[in-house]
Amino acid sequence: MTEEAFSNSKRSLEDINEVLLLAKLTENDLVSTSQMIYFTEDLQGNQYKLLELDKHLLNVLKQGDTLYIKGNDEENAVLCTNSKTYDLLETETSNSLLLVDNLQFHNNLKNIPNRNISEITIKTVFHDYLEVIPSKPHLKKLKELLKNVVYKGPENEYEINEEDLFTHDELLYKIQASEEEFMVALKALNAITISNKLRILDFEYHFRVLSYMLKLIDENSWQLDEIDYEETMNALNELIPTNILNNLFDLYLEESKVIDGLQLYRYNEEKVCKFFAQVLLHSAGKFNLNEFLQAWAESVPEGMVVTEDMLHGIAIIDRKSIPNVIWAFQEESLPENINERFQVLFEAREKWTVKEIAPYIQSLTTEKFDVNALLAKYARASTVQGTKYYSSKHTK
Repeated sequence: MTEEAFSNSKRSLEDINEVLLLAKLTENDLVSTSQMIYFTEDLQGNQYKLLELDKHLLNVLKQGDTLYIKGNDEENAVLCTNSKTYDLLETETSNSLLLVDNLQFHNNLKNIPNRNISEITIKTVFHDYLEVIPSKPHLKKLKELLKNVVYKGPENEYEINEEDLFTHDELLYKIQASEEEFMVALKALNAITISNKLRILDFEYHFRVLSYMLKLIDENSWQLDEIDYEETMNALNELIPTNILNNLFDLYLEESKVIDGLQLYRYNEEKVCKFFAQVLLHSAGKFNLNEFLQAWAESVPEGMVVTEDMLHGIAIIDRKSIPNVIWAFQEESLPENINERFQVLFEAREKWTVKEIAPYIQSLTTEKFDVNALLAKYARASTVQGTKYYSSKHTK
């Protein structure tokens, strides 16, 4: 629009009355203020972005909390609150969206007594907006960064590059996840803080420390539910850093009973047995199932009982092969993308029960899609001899 056209476009009350006459309306049909909307000569299109808000995001802003946009040049951007993560997409709209200044709504105009004109300026026109889609946290980078700095004991710290170490806040800044989701992920990875830097334990070092702890049961003639925390710390603190001991104590033990005012603890049988199964399968490849079950039962502390249900989420059993075999199959090794994950699952095994497959897809569930809903959407159900199985939708 030229400057001359812009100046000539202004409307007066007489112009408005002419329009009313053509529309067969009177001034009594209108509120007293007529708002004339004009384009500015210099649309400020590059200064603003429209962001879509759902109820959660709106409440976050109303409460004065912060929204975080995360992502480097190689990543798609995400939007995070303190508790949720959203994929952030630029979406085109077929309807032009106008940003105007000082536009009034009907309720604010109807009580103005005198007839007048208010000029409203269009600041810019939008043809796209930032759409938010609820998403799972993107944690692949977290696992990769922590795997570069596994803790193998103080004697092996010379191997670690200081530039690869990050504090809690530094990692949170890099990872596309809300702080709550970030903390849940750290707990699942059993991350620990050493000299203010986040680390995960080397698998073999983890096994060594746990073995030291379990050995104290026989040395002190303890019952499985009468583990003494102070005795454990005192016996091992010269061998193992205290924060490592505390970390594994919290991971594997829970309160059991109080005797003479002393709080005692019990080992979580499933966690201990599951870890020992992982130890046996760690570098074994395929393992004869019967031989594995025997070796597993003999490896755990006396009094603990292993069951095949403990293997869900860490191993696959093939009962079609002769002899039956088992091999390691960890959830953390699977792709984050849901379609890719199901593809890998059904390549590894043709059919799964809900109990068997649930540990591998639980991390992909949302408020709207639980395990059963995900299976209904991404897999095909069939029943064999009264047992429901799920297989690939693309299987003939």
